[in-house]
Amino acid sequence: MKKVKSVENISGIISYPKERKRLEVELAKNKEKEIVRILKEIERITSLPTPPKPEYKKYCRKCSYFEFCFSE
Repeated sequence: MKKVKSVENISGIISYPKERKRLEVELAKNKEKEIVRILKEIERITSLPTPPKPEYKKYCRKCSYFEFCFSE
């Protein structure tokens, strides 16, 4: 948004209807840099000829995608 539309002070609202909560969020400079870094990493990964090997974490066993990641 910032590059394409020159929008400043980007903010939004996260709504949790079941909890009847609303949380206002604003894009901070350090988070903006992190988002740019993550987007570059996504581009790098998607340009690889084959997907990288998955990294096993403690919570992987409970994940819905476990079989998708670790099946052979």
